[in-house]
Amino acid sequence: MYIDSITMQKFRSFRKTSIDFVHPDALAFDSPEPPRFGNMNLVIGGNGSGKTTLLKGIALASLGPAVTDSGIFPYHLIRRESGRSAEGGALIEARYTVNAQDRKGEDPDSMSRIESRLRVERRGDLERFKWVHQDEDAWSPIYSKSSDAFFFVGYGASRQVEKVERVDMAGRQASSFTRARRVMGLFEETYSLLPLSHWLPRYQAGNRGRFVQVRALINRLLGPGRYRFTGQMEDGEYVFQHGRTRVPFPALSDGYQAFMGWIGDLLYHVCETCPSGKRLDQNQGIVMVDEVDLHLHPAWQLELLPRLAGALPKIQFIATSHSPLLVGSLEWPNIVIARQRKNGTSFLTRTRVDLSKLDADQILLTELFGLRTTRSAAQSDRIRQLLEQTRQGDVGSARELMAELSGAES
Repeated sequence: MYIDSITMQKFRSFRKTSIDFVHPDALAFDSPEPPRFGNMNLVIGGNGSGKTTLLKGIALASLGPAVTDSGIFPYHLIRRESGRSAEGGALIEARYTVNAQDRKGEDPDSMSRIESRLRVERRGDLERFKWVHQDEDAWSPIYSKSSDAFFFVGYGASRQVEKVERVDMAGRQASSFTRARRVMGLFEETYSLLPLSHWLPRYQAGNRGRFVQVRALINRLLGPGRYRFTGQMEDGEYVFQHGRTRVPFPALSDGYQAFMGWIGDLLYHVCETCPSGKRLDQNQGIVMVDEVDLHLHPAWQLELLPRLAGALPKIQFIATSHSPLLVGSLEWPNIVIARQRKNGTSFLTRTRVDLSKLDADQILLTELFGLRTTRSAAQSDRIRQLLEQTRQGDVGSARELMAELSGAES
C-alpha cells in the first residue's frame, strides 16, 4: 500500500490543505522524468508548521475503519480558532494505491485504488474518531494481525529502545492491535521500540535466510567506514564492530543508537509482514519518520536518504527534517514544504527549485527555508557597519569588508 494523496480540514494547524506523494508506482507529477529516488518524500518547514501533524494524519487515515478501535485516543486534533466554529470537527481524506501484496491471488502487476475518510468529532471536552467512508469492505485485511497487506509504520521524534529484559509483548498486544502499535510512537512519546536482541535471535535460529538479509540490510544502511553489524552477541546484546573495536548496542553513541533504534524496529516489522518467499527489500508499504536525521553527523545526513531509498526501494518513505543537507540530496518532487500563513494556519506545497547544484548555505537562502543570511547577528552587524564606512570613502573599511566577505584575514 502506498499513499497517493491526503486532504486535511480543521486538523491541528491546517485549516484546509492537500498534497500528493511520490511512491514507486506514482507518476512524477509534471516532471519530464521521475525523480532519482521515486520512493522518498521529505517534509520540511518551521517549528509549528505541521510536519508532525501531517505524519499523524497519514497514520490515522491508513488505519481505515479500524481507527475507531485502534487504542489511539485523539487529543486536541480539531483546530480551534477564536471567532470560528469547531462544528463538524476535523476531516481527513486519503487515497491509496494497493498492489498484489495487499490483494492475495491477484495479478502481481495489478494495482487498484482505495480511499479513507474519517472525522474527528468533539463532544464536550472529548474528541473521538468516526469512519465516514462508504466502502469499508475494501479495508477488511486491516483487521487481521496475520495479514501482510496494508503495511505501514511510523516513528515519532522521541525514539527510545526498550531494554530487552523489559519487553512486554503481552502488554503491548493488550493495549492496541498490531497495525496501531506500528504507528503508536507518533502519538505517545513514551512508546518504546523493540530492540534487535529481542526479536532477531529467533530468525537467527529458525530462519537463517531472513537473518542474513537483515544483517546485510543493516550494514548497507550504515554505509562504509562506520560500525558494522556483526550478527554476533555478547551478554545478550548484538555487537557492532569498527576496526578492532567491538561495541554492544547499549554502548553505542547517541547517533548510532538513534538510527539503529528505529531501523532495528522497522526491520522487525518488515520481517513479520514480508510474504513468504519474497526478499525483505521487496516488501511494500509506507514508513513515516519524524526528525529522521536525529543526532546524525552532517556527513551521515548527506547520504542518509539515498541509502534508505536504495536499500528498501519498494518502501514509500515520508520523513521530516530541518536539515538542508537532506534537502540537497533530493529533487523537487521529493520535497514537501509545510508553510505558515500570517494568520497562523498552515498549508502544504511544493516548489520547483533546482537544488542539485546548491550547497547547504545556498539552500538555506532559498524560499524553502527563507533565511536572509547564514551569518550570525554580530557578523551581519559588522558587515553593515563596514559597508556604511566604505560608502563614506573609508579605504581601510573597504579592505576589511572584502576580507570579511571572502573569509580572509585583513
